[in-house]
Amino acid sequence: MAKQGHINSNSGLTVVSVSSSGSQSAQARETLDKLWVEVNKKQQRNDRYQAKIEAFMAYFKQSVEPIEQEVCRANEQWIRHLVSFVSRKSIKGRQHEALLDWIQEELTILESNPFNPVNTNDLRDAFNEAIVTSIKQNPNSSEVPEEQLDHYRIELSLMLGEEIELSDEELVELIHDPHKAMAYFESVLKHKMESGYVGDDEDIHGQESPYFHDESDQHDHSYQQHNQDFHNTNVDVATALFSDKQINRLYRQLAKKLHPDRELDPDKKAEKMGLMQQLSHARDVKDPLAIFLLAQQYLPEYQLELNDNLTVQLETILKDKVKQLNADYHELRRGDGLSVIIWQRFGGGTKAAREKGLREYRQALEQDVENLMAKCREIKTVKGLQKHLTARLQSFNFTRVPMSELPFDDFHLVCSINQ
Repeated sequence: MAKQGHINSNSGLTVVSVSSSGSQSAQARETLDKLWVEVNKKQQRNDRYQAKIEAFMAYFKQSVEPIEQEVCRANEQWIRHLVSFVSRKSIKGRQHEALLDWIQEELTILESNPFNPVNTNDLRDAFNEAIVTSIKQNPNSSEVPEEQLDHYRIELSLMLGEEIELSDEELVELIHDPHKAMAYFESVLKHKMESGYVGDDEDIHGQESPYFHDESDQHDHSYQQHNQDFHNTNVDVATALFSDKQINRLYRQLAKKLHPDRELDPDKKAEKMGLMQQLSHARDVKDPLAIFLLAQQYLPEYQLELNDNLTVQLETILKDKVKQLNADYHELRRGDGLSVIIWQRFGGGTKAAREKGLREYRQALEQDVENLMAKCREIKTVKGLQKHLTARLQSFNFTRVPMSELPFDDFHLVCSINQ
């Protein structure tokens, strides 16, 4: 049996022309049959590719996700270890700024990881508390170092999900008066609830997550826009075709055939319930092609009577469907979804090559865990940490490339570490 909603690749659309000459009618049937078969072939191609990606994603999660999460947990320990130094009085000036920046960087990497099992809110709370403690330990606590104030402002923005509009003086007051801070938080949250605030799908910095960065984004956007423009030009055609009396009659026949109340068997009842949902959706969005696809499978005796106008409309819709299926295939191959990225990164070549790539990747992750834990053991004193802070300042001159601009392979899929 053909897949639900698809047509049999060996069959075309059964049509009877009532207004054209014999040669024109035959040519119309031949054109529509070819388009009909092409739609089915491209749909099957997409289904096969989608199934391949999904199967590999399931295997990847089974094979790699546990060690991915182990790296994240090791990174959590490393972040907590760094946070424990924030309030040390002997770490100050540019070194203190470097430490805060380092922790922010590690938190960003951890939060960007799609496999992260760690509650980073707890980590950020601990980080924020350490910053406040460090500020209060200042001999002149009314004068908060600029770098500490900047990081505290960043933390508050992340906690509230928006930029905070407070002067430095107002921010210092919040730091020293917990009651004022709580009142401010409550007022902001209340305002967001009353205004119907809804968050977006961006990462915590309002930028695209580095895990889903693709150099071909601009090309893909142009490709998608081109296909969207093409699709929009045919919306009126689809609406007009759907209003045809034959489509309405065909819809009623399908609704009668597929109605779940006519089935006593629970499995068949559930199947027809799904088919009725497809049928209802096709009606709601004015998709005549979906109606034809269902009719091809469940009303094989149905014959579509074509006139010249209906022939042109149906041909336009079928060409639009071919175009859309090609766009869907492009998205499967070049999209920015996690399963697509993983397939692009590890799914190429032979099965042996894929196994080798995953094995080497797991080994790299295991080494990351060892390196992180070794750092926690190695850096036990302020003096030991200061060596690393000095090295970071010298290496980066305290200017770093934004993470969203890093090539995918530079930080792996998971919680990378800074050597």
